[in-house]
Amino acid sequence: MKLGFDIDGVIANFTDVLLQTIKQAYGLTLTEKDITSFSLSVVLGITRAEEARLITDILYKDLPIYPEAKETLERLSREGHSIYLLTGRYAPLRELTQTWLKDNGVPYDELHLLEMGKKYQANIEGLDVIVEDSLEEALEWSSRVKTVLVYDHPYNQSLNVKNLTKRVYSWNEIYLEISQLASNKPT
Repeated sequence: MKLGFDIDGVIANFTDVLLQTIKQAYGLTLTEKDITSFSLSVVLGITRAEEARLITDILYKDLPIYPEAKETLERLSREGHSIYLLTGRYAPLRELTQTWLKDNGVPYDELHLLEMGKKYQANIEGLDVIVEDSLEEALEWSSRVKTVLVYDHPYNQSLNVKNLTKRVYSWNEIYLEISQLASNKPT
């Protein structure tokens, strides 16, 4: 199967470094529950330009990888799945991103740096699953990908009245969902 994964908020623990950076930059002690919107400009009351600088500063730091992310991606790769990484990181961060992936042993077949808010427009045909933390992106993916998994965070909550996405809380759940789909997929 062709599997798509966002990096920040799914593979990389962006939030912990974000909270540390907010404390340093603004003197605010926040928790993940305080990040109630994907838009940091909305959460913090800052301009989009300042938000872009804040995000870039965070991406230049050594982000920790979520528990079980590397192992799960390795297992999926060994099982023959193709791993596509789709991120809203800015194009000048390609080399930094590739180095981070290598240093953390993250296996992948293709890396796509795409415009934030428009990752769903990626020119990749036939993705079977996408795992995303941006609810807006996830909802847009739902018209192109059969299975859209939303990695749970306070900033991506929704009533999901049309069941366009499925919420997951761990990499173990991601693996189980993909395994179930793979076992039901016609060969």
